[in-house]
Amino acid sequence: MPAQPATKLKPKEHGAYAILGIPMITSLVLAGTTLAGLCVAVASVAGFLAHEPLLVAIGHRGNRAQRSTPTARRRLGLLLAATLTCGVIAMTEGTTSVHWSLIGCGVLAAASFALAIAGNHRTLGRQLWGVIALSAPCMPILLAGDLSTSSTMEAWCDWLIGFAATTMTVRGVIAAQKRQSRMIHWIAVAGLSILVGYLTFRAFALPIATLPMLLMSWHLMHDPPHAKQLKRVGWTLVAGTIASAIWMTITL
Repeated sequence: MPAQPATKLKPKEHGAYAILGIPMITSLVLAGTTLAGLCVAVASVAGFLAHEPLLVAIGHRGNRAQRSTPTARRRLGLLLAATLTCGVIAMTEGTTSVHWSLIGCGVLAAASFALAIAGNHRTLGRQLWGVIALSAPCMPILLAGDLSTSSTMEAWCDWLIGFAATTMTVRGVIAAQKRQSRMIHWIAVAGLSILVGYLTFRAFALPIATLPMLLMSWHLMHDPPHAKQLKRVGWTLVAGTIASAIWMTITL
């Protein structure tokens, strides 16, 4: 039987690309080029790409995918080796604050792999956990660029707020297509918007940068697209996320 094309071993959760990539690229721009930061980025991408081979190898993508993809286990091993190697280099090159943030990222990554093995990828709790784990690499990258711990934590928390809003929005749009209640999604987006307003009032500089993400979330919640136009949801939220990234870059 012919092997499954390598493209099938790429993660299928397309929103995860933005959650990992945009904060990471923004952090690299802000922190500048450091060996530790670059190694964190490579380790994060490798760990992310290892997710799909893991699911295929353990049979979560179906027996047919497992039988037709003999390269999955080898791909998984290579990606995990790259993750560990780059992680060790980052630990060697980084400061104490970078060390602790990398340990935190490692714990989050290990838990994410454990959850992947357990299944239930599409539950709300699993998706919100993915937001936390995928956005976390921005911290050691920023710290490697000598940004303060307070600014780094504020930046990460802002990404958590923004991506929590977009995650709830996507689920709200899907609920609208299924004619299900969207009350929890409205409450979540409203609560996160109020939180950003409160933090801005308390003189935090970065939370307002999430405004484009929140505005796109409100727009899609108010006017959810037809089922045939669901790609519009992803691209709209990506546009809002990029706008927030630019705003954050200017602010920091």
